[in-house]
Amino acid sequence: MPTPACPTELNQTGWLCCPLMKRRPALRARRPSRLRGRRRWGTVVLTALAVLGNGRSQAQGPRGFPFGLGPVLPARPLFAPPCAAPQSRLQRAVWEATAAGGTGTDLSCANAFVDLPRTPRGPGLTHDAFDDLAAQIRAAHSEVLVANMQWDFGLGLPGSTVVAGVADLYARVKADPAAYPQGMAVRFSLGGYPDLVRTVDGATQALSLARDLRLRGVPLDDPALGWRVSILNYPYFPHSHVKLHVIDGQDLTVGSYNMSWTQLPRAEGGNSQHDTGLHLRGPVAQAGVAAFDDLWRHSQQLHCPPEVLPVEVFDRCSLGQAEPPSHPLAARLALPAGQARAYLLYRRPGDDQGDRAHLALIGAAQRSIELMQVDFSPEPACWGAQAGPDGCGADSPGFPVYLRALLSAMERGVHVRVLLMPNSAGIERPGNRAGVALLRAEARRRGLEHLFEARYVTYTMHDKTVTFDHELALVGSMNFHFSAWGPLGLNEAALVTDDPQAVAEQDATFERVWQSDTLSRPVPQEWWLKFVRVNRDASSAVSLPSLH
Repeated sequence: MPTPACPTELNQTGWLCCPLMKRRPALRARRPSRLRGRRRWGTVVLTALAVLGNGRSQAQGPRGFPFGLGPVLPARPLFAPPCAAPQSRLQRAVWEATAAGGTGTDLSCANAFVDLPRTPRGPGLTHDAFDDLAAQIRAAHSEVLVANMQWDFGLGLPGSTVVAGVADLYARVKADPAAYPQGMAVRFSLGGYPDLVRTVDGATQALSLARDLRLRGVPLDDPALGWRVSILNYPYFPHSHVKLHVIDGQDLTVGSYNMSWTQLPRAEGGNSQHDTGLHLRGPVAQAGVAAFDDLWRHSQQLHCPPEVLPVEVFDRCSLGQAEPPSHPLAARLALPAGQARAYLLYRRPGDDQGDRAHLALIGAAQRSIELMQVDFSPEPACWGAQAGPDGCGADSPGFPVYLRALLSAMERGVHVRVLLMPNSAGIERPGNRAGVALLRAEARRRGLEHLFEARYVTYTMHDKTVTFDHELALVGSMNFHFSAWGPLGLNEAALVTDDPQAVAEQDATFERVWQSDTLSRPVPQEWWLKFVRVNRDASSAVSLPSLH
């Protein structure tokens, strides 16, 4: 199997490519006396990462900072069914955060749950999320929108599966043009993942995708058929971490999986990485279109000569100014599909809607919050806090807003459970152990230890799911990690629904892993936890700061 350009995602460490990071020694604070030194080392690492974002503008290169982008423009479908305000406390919270006081079209009602696409393939899963996407592409009628952070290229890799779906779609359009009266628009938005192969313009993934399409005989432009392929590349640092796709403006899937080798089974050279998506049909898909358009507006576009040969792509194609977003008429309708409510959460520098919506949901939960999170960590300054909590309490800058929100939920009597990955040998997940330790310490300080439980999974998990009160299921790309939040956080997307089947399936997955001593194990308590004194007045120190 070919070696991919970058073997796995590393948004968790703060936006750099994995081969370089895996050469780093582990950041393990073995003694309290070393804690400050370890924190200083974390600052050095982050400073080094920032060198990639050298402040150049988009015209000068692919690594400018995303300053001054302004707010995300709301969805403007040609038609949408009227939606009444939801009645439940939870849904009202996320509805208010996503509807932004009614400034955009309400797309939350009349949606339908389709499925929870997953990876990797195995005995119980013969078709993975990439097979599902390829099947959706083959069945498209007018438009395909695919946004993903990482696109590994080569035969047998997930990107190849998707490209095969596009090739089959082109063959169908060519065989029966009358069945596609508006032609076919296929658009890819790549996340601008740091490119250590082609540093001059960061175009390796975009060029590789174009070459793969041409190798399969797919033209990037066929005016006679109304066929057009657009390849966009997000040019800013930090990059876009969004993973979503929209078919015909009607089907929306948001997930945690990249087009990466890591999601393949180990028998196929992958890492059997577990990921989840949420596939819904209905008006909420237009919110996905709006998120895609936001990426489009702030991206560069790959320009190639007509009929460019596969061997010529890297020499004759280049990134340049993107065309304005446009969509076929049929893909601009928010058509009703069912009875479920659904909400798209989207964030990027300049618009913190996704942050606010997550916090609103945590703040509205009344009974339970269950998380499956690859990352569950404090700010980098406290990644070594398992050695001792000094300076990293709930009132410190190192205790992030999402951990404060969970702590506040526990103070209301909400039971919080989290399944997470253990700290890695390198620095991919240096803060998970510290995140659990700090939340345990603050819960103990308040006499709330019984309301927080954590277990490490024993398999490779990359999920980012949350279930609130067994009423709402959330699936997306947003980690409980500093890189996903705040003014310079990654671009992220998540999808929420109240569909009973979706909630039940997500609940069942969580419980299956939680109850299994094979699939998970308790996170050990730190030696110093027993010395944390109970102070029931400590809750007064927890306040959720405004994100504005």
